[in-house]
Amino acid sequence: MIKEGLSKDPEGYGYNNEAEISEITVGQGMQIHFIDGAKLRAASDSLIETATPQDNWEFLILSGGIPKSKMIIQKDSNGSYQVTEFGGNPNTLAYAIHSLEAEGEVSEPTLIRERDEYIAAFKKDNQELIIAPQQASSAETKGLSNISEPQAPGHLIDVLQTMQNDSSDDEQDGSGTIASAYYADDNNHLTRSITISAIIALVAVFVFWAYLRRRKQPK
Repeated sequence: MIKEGLSKDPEGYGYNNEAEISEITVGQGMQIHFIDGAKLRAASDSLIETATPQDNWEFLILSGGIPKSKMIIQKDSNGSYQVTEFGGNPNTLAYAIHSLEAEGEVSEPTLIRERDEYIAAFKKDNQELIIAPQQASSAETKGLSNISEPQAPGHLIDVLQTMQNDSSDDEQDGSGTIASAYYADDNNHLTRSITISAIIALVAVFVFWAYLRRRKQPK
């Protein structure tokens, strides 16, 4: 049924032709969790405790073993499962799922969807860890093998709470992402480091120039 629907507009779903569609398979999938706003306000060191499971499961659709699109299956009021969405860029979902797989044996693996971004959370050795969302541009340019190291959830909770408390957020929906806010400190730190290094280099050049000038002055 899925292949039949895709065959009506292969390019519209990101496929080259019907032959490519004939090779697709359903890959890894996970249940989606949403963050409870009230629980987030009170959170300090656990993101998993703020997450509420949904009757939605998101799956990767593979072509030749490579994520090509994604699919959402939802449980309706009658208890039946049906495909409710199909298509879209799968890279950020694949990044989150593969991040969890790369950790091996973990407890409470949780896939959180927030603002169409994916957060991977889990517990390992009784410690809660998260892998922050990856920006779509990074997923496209760096591929899925460049997975960030898991971190404690504190900083991400701070970022989410700041975004939650931003009164102008409703008017600026889509102007910023969780990923860009989360990594902003790292980018600022890099910029500061580059600036300091440049200043040190300029000072060194000036001191050397002054030294040479003094040597050339006639006695």
